[in-house]
Amino acid sequence: MNIGLVVRPDNEDATSVAKSIMAGAGERGLSTQVVDEHSALALDTCDVVIAVGGDGTVLEAAQQASRHGAPIIGVNVGRVGFLADAEPSDINTVLDLIKSEAWTESSRMTVAASIEGRAEQWGLNDVVIEKTRSQQLVSLEVHIEDERFLTYRADGLVFAAPTGSTAYNLSAGGPIVDSSLDALIVTPVAPYSRFSSSVVLPPTSRIDCVVTHDRPAGVTVDGRDLGVMEPGQRVTIFRSDHRVRFISLNKRSYTQTVKSKLRLYEGLDGELP
Repeated sequence: MNIGLVVRPDNEDATSVAKSIMAGAGERGLSTQVVDEHSALALDTCDVVIAVGGDGTVLEAAQQASRHGAPIIGVNVGRVGFLADAEPSDINTVLDLIKSEAWTESSRMTVAASIEGRAEQWGLNDVVIEKTRSQQLVSLEVHIEDERFLTYRADGLVFAAPTGSTAYNLSAGGPIVDSSLDALIVTPVAPYSRFSSSVVLPPTSRIDCVVTHDRPAGVTVDGRDLGVMEPGQRVTIFRSDHRVRFISLNKRSYTQTVKSKLRLYEGLDGELP
């Protein structure tokens, strides 16, 4: 069994945890190799990928692992670590699970975007279209399945997959959607209109978004730059063919995970005194 390690390079805690994983893997007869963007092809020999860092590291690992069909598990050394199922204290449990090859896993939907005439890019969390100039709104006309829906004047729009519903989508006031589902979530960011609600669409929906005013808009996919849309240009958002396999460390429900990660403890979750 060969384990690929994707490690946040600028974090001393991540480096320390990675060394512990390598030592523990060696004791169990498991091989390890550290994989970065320059050695991504090495993942074709990896059976499992462990991401050591925060959610950004897990997103990077997801990009690399999905290309080779390998499942991943994240070890959180970041802050919230919504995408990481394990903590550093769980290393032995993770390695025992991998050694026994008895893990359970889930398959997550991803979302993709393409600006007309450019190659598409996919991500696990979201596609974000937003203003490029401070203190200026952008005007974005949204079409769903070739039918005009709304024109938003806002700081931007978030098009999230369920896994990304707890990221920027949540910060913008969007709903939390169970990561086991397939759906597309559209959430405006600071809209200048009376309609500020999110819209949850079937995963088969094709969404087109056109910049309709004289201001450009930037497009990112999981925080990676896709390009700038000039007025009149269109970006298409859709479910990607890529899926990401996540190893599950524990059997707690999604709602329990949400409560734990967001620290919604009894007495602090909106209950009246």
